[in-house]
Amino acid sequence: MAPNAVRLLKYVEKAVGPSPRLGRRVSQKYSELIKQGIFRRVDSEQGSRIELTEKGMRIAERLAEHEEVRPKVQKKWDKKWRLIMFDVWERRRKVRDELRETLREIGFVKVQNSAWAYPYPCEKLLVFLRTHLKLGHGVLYIVADEIEHDEKLREHFKLPSLINVR
Repeated sequence: MAPNAVRLLKYVEKAVGPSPRLGRRVSQKYSELIKQGIFRRVDSEQGSRIELTEKGMRIAERLAEHEEVRPKVQKKWDKKWRLIMFDVWERRRKVRDELRETLREIGFVKVQNSAWAYPYPCEKLLVFLRTHLKLGHGVLYIVADEIEHDEKLREHFKLPSLINVR
């Protein structure tokens, strides 16, 4: 297997879901990925093996980039909210959808249609999103001391409530 292929395996259970027949489902997923051109089967004298194609390598590199820019959960919250707001035109719907999916995957919570909140520093992620999705000034990053009615956000992120903070 290619060196970065192992990184993809941690996403397999997420893609197929937990199952008592996980081995069979993984095999089915490999077949699906071969059809999509992400993996290819290579037969040799030692037996058959699966390796990444060029397309698969590009996907693995993108996944690695996502992991590198993923914000780290701090042991102690600095009591500041990070808001990412964006305005992406309808003709760039795929980019907008990818941005939303990335924010959701990382753990951001949607506050309004194009406004997402997160409690920890994520500047590296912002730089990545702006360059990778070519968003430039279409994305706004705000660090705020408070968000009105943030009780549900605090609960979601398991942060201390206002009563405990003051």
